[in-house]
Formats: sequence, C-alpha cells, structure tokens
Amino acid sequence: FDSITVPLKVKDPENSGMKIPTVQELGRENVENESSKITVNDIARVLGDDYPLDVMDVQTQQNSDWTISQWNNYFSKTPTEQRDRIRNVISLEVSHVQQFRDGIRRPTAVEVNDLADLVWEDVVDKKSDVPRPKVTKYILMSVGNAYTDFHLDFAGTSVYYNVISGKKKFILFPPTIHNLGQYKRWCDSDHQNLVFLGDMLEDGVAMELNSGDLFMIPCGYIHAVYTPIDSLVVGGNFLTLRDITTQLKIVEVERLTKVPKRFTFPHFDIVMGKTCEWVLKHRKAIPDEHVKTLISHMSGPKVKYKPVNYRNKKELLQELEKRVSQLQTSL
Repeated sequence: FDSITVPLKVKDPENSGMKIPTVQELGRENVENESSKITVNDIARVLGDDYPLDVMDVQTQQNSDWTISQWNNYFSKTPTEQRDRIRNVISLEVSHVQQFRDGIRRPTAVEVNDLADLVWEDVVDKKSDVPRPKVTKYILMSVGNAYTDFHLDFAGTSVYYNVISGKKKFILFPPTIHNLGQYKRWCDSDHQNLVFLGDMLEDGVAMELNSGDLFMIPCGYIHAVYTPIDSLVVGGNFLTLRDITTQLKIVEVERLTKVPKRFTFPHFDIVMGKTCEWVLKHRKAIPDEHVKTLISHMSGPKVKYKPVNYRNKKELLQELEKRVSQLQTSL
C-alpha cells in the first residue's frame, strides 16, 4: 500500500484479494451462466423492495428519498430514452447486510491498512455502544451520462473502486496546497455551477475504467466522475495511519466549507482518539508531523473524546506529546 501514492489501476485485480459475491451467493436461482455478473435486480432482491436509499439528480446534484424497488424499476426496467432524469446512487453502504458483508472482500492492501480496523477493536470502550464507522462497502449504481461533480471523499479517505459492469471516467487532482486552496474557494463561491474546477487545479490525471477494473485512489484526491453507460460498482473508503496529516487537513477544509455532518466521516474524532491510545499502547513510531497534527486536532474545543485508558483527553494528549520523542528513538 505504501507504494500507492497516485491513482492506480490494479493490473491483476484477481490477485488483489478483492472479491465480489456471485449471483448464487445473492440467491439468484436457475443461473444459466456460471460467470454471470450481479445486477441491480440481484441487489434489490437481497435488500427487499422497501429498502430506502438516497438518489442523486445529476443536474441539480441534490438527493431525494427512494426505495430500492423504485430505483430498480428506473435502472433495470426503464429504457434509456424514457428515463425522466439522469440519476445516480453513490451512498448505499451495505456492510451490515449479511450477503454483502460476507460476499464482498476488500483488497488485501485495504484490509491491512484500514486505520479504523486497527484501532476500533483494540482500544475498546465497554461503556460505549458507538458502532464502528460504516464506510467500508458501498454499492454505486449510475445510469449513462451520470456525473458527480468535483469533491473530496470525507476526511480525505482513500478509496478502492471495483467496476462490476459498465464504464467510468475520472479526472483527479492531488491534495496540494494550491489545489486544496482553489477547491475551498470554489466550494465557497456563489457561482460554483458556472465554473469548471479542473481549469483551476494543477497536476491532474485522467483515468478510464472498464468492467472488471480495480481502481485505488490515495488520500485526498479531488475528483469528478463521468459514467458513459449504465454502471454498477463496489467500492469503499478507509483512513490510514500513513496519511493522518493530509486527512486532518481535509477535515479542516470540510469544517471551513461547512460540509453537513451527514456527509462527513462518521465518528471521525473517536477514530483519531483511539489512534492516539493505540500509538501509545503499542509504542508505535509515527512521523513527528503526524503526531503534531493529531495533537493539534484533538486539542480543539469542539473535538469530543473520552479516553478508554486515560482520565481525560488532556492527559492522553500530554502523554502522547511526552512519550512520542522516546518512541521515535527507541524503535
């Protein structure tokens, strides 16, 4: 994973550890083709007709409430020329659904570097019932000509992205000081819809994905996505220890641009607090820059975290600050 520092199309996705459930695992009967790909109809059958989901109107980039049955009818049963609007589903997280929890396996590079996985069950607060952040397994369903405007994935998370069927086209820009500054100004602009952000950014890269491709997006890349034909994708987000400083910079951008809480990384400050405790518990040596930004973030008055192994947040951060230089030199 440490070698993935730019957007990367994996050359051998079959050896990455990535797994998609078969149609048999999703309960489709009388399958004539053993290699048949899963479809939106399979997903609707697993979730049940009344399952709620957010559907984005591409023209307005606004969400509305649908059921999976309504979406399946629109996506699977309505001819392209009869669809009233171009729509997109990009926020259907399914890790709580048994067939997808068991049937989807993330790439090995993701499994071993997911920061929430590392710290959540290791620093256990028996008095808290806050669930682990549910951002690991999304199903994305987009019709032809769908477009998602430039955005940062919450908290600058890294992304894995496996195209099951269809095609995708990405434009991506790294989280440089220049690019993040321009992105913030664009988000704050009253004329955002009249400006193509890509013209204001630097060092961009384009990527075209086809059915079967596995794509890895490193932390903090600003990106827009176009869907040439109806497409189905499985993907997910993850924080990493390697990218703590950049992730915290992007959380600050989210704060300054007033991103609604529902579109931010769930329980982010708890993950960061647990990371502080995990670093101390296991005597992990991490770069001084990461420690400084972590302490700075956690010291904020709006950051609420009740430590598991320390009396309060102040004591935790003092211990981290006091011991970190020892950790860097002794390991």
